Amino acid sequence: MNRNKKKKLIIFDMDGTLYAFKEGSFAKSALKKQVLENAKNYIANVLKKSTTEAENILMGIEKKYGESISIAMEKEFGINRYDYFNIVWNIPAERFIDYNPELKTFLLNIAQEYDYVLVSDAPSVWVNNVLQMLDIRDMFQGKIYAGEGDRRKGLYNKFQYNIASKFGCKSADCVVVGDQENTDIIPAKQNGMRTILVSDKTESSVADCKIKDIFNLKETLEYIFFRPN
Repeated sequence: MNRNKKKKLIIFDMDGTLYAFKEGSFAKSALKKQVLENAKNYIANVLKKSTTEAENILMGIEKKYGESISIAMEKEFGINRYDYFNIVWNIPAERFIDYNPELKTFLLNIAQEYDYVLVSDAPSVWVNNVLQMLDIRDMFQGKIYAGEGDRRKGLYNKFQYNIASKFGCKSADCVVVGDQENTDIIPAKQNGMRTILVSDKTESSVADCKIKDIFNLKETLEYIFFRPN
């Protein structure tokens, strides 16, 4: 049995996966409320609108574009998405995340045995704030695919960007670890990758395995990659 773990690639989601939202999901989180509040203020300032006008614009954007507000700002108003990200998403991570000193040791242990990368729809400014706060920024240096571009998990085209081949792996030798079935699990399965759903509540008929939190990952990796046929 081939147990060459360095030929196996772990594709980590970040928010809701490397740490848990206190509210259970991003959709219900205080973080999302803060992002939307920042977005409303940004629209008011940049477009010279009243608070009410900015709220109406934001509601229209959400209805048409969902969470892809940066793309809407660029297409509808010609506003640079990176300027939007750097202002709206530059939020102190410690306000929304509980630091767990065991996470770094746990991930470094896994990193000794497997290759890994982080894929997030969040922009780099938030990704870096989170990784810095969790004290794991160094281990993900050069291994981050953030969500500024037009390839995003929420647009169902992120995994079509051939991450596996960049790391010299076949799709079947990759496992996506994430907390969202629609944006983490299903697109990965469609691209021939293995999948692990991280959730203490949601059940999945699609994911190969489910774990309640990231600290259950190591044994599940052994099972998913090296279980007897």
